[in-house]
Amino acid sequence: RVWDRCTGSWKRTVPCQTMNNCVLLEEQLIKKSQQKRRTSPSNFKVRFFVLTKSKLAYFEHRHGKKRTLKGSIELSRIKCVEIVKSDITIPCHYKYPFQVLHDNYLLYVFAPNRESRQRWVFTLKEETRNNNNLVPKYHPNFWIDGKWRCCAQTEKLAAGCIEYDPTKNASKKPL
Repeated sequence: RVWDRCTGSWKRTVPCQTMNNCVLLEEQLIKKSQQKRRTSPSNFKVRFFVLTKSKLAYFEHRHGKKRTLKGSIELSRIKCVEIVKSDITIPCHYKYPFQVLHDNYLLYVFAPNRESRQRWVFTLKEETRNNNNLVPKYHPNFWIDGKWRCCAQTEKLAAGCIEYDPTKNASKKPL
């Protein structure tokens, strides 16, 4: 056991090399493809997510093999983190979506339960609330079939329709 100076508690892991490498959260979640190209298919992949003080990374994990990094986002590039409120059936077996807007991309992540989602949203908001590039507004629903379900705008990068408050739901730590 070692003392983890990031969390102020005892851990059974190796201590952090630097504060930026301290693992804040790690969990298996599902991500929706970001469809960075117009021809990219929409799909859902199980990924092992790791949040540190400097980045959000996700890995492919095959049983008995080393994890393979599939993507990462520097926290300083995140513009918005918010729960997705949707009226549609969630097409994967994790039913609690949240979104991470970064650069000009939108990452939809699905947690297995409400508590997990709240932990991720809370921690990501805490770590990014002082970013210089936060958006004033966001879309609370999904971008599907060429339009936003919340406001029916047809431009994916259109300004959001609801005010974004980076301190909302981040003012008290989840259980």
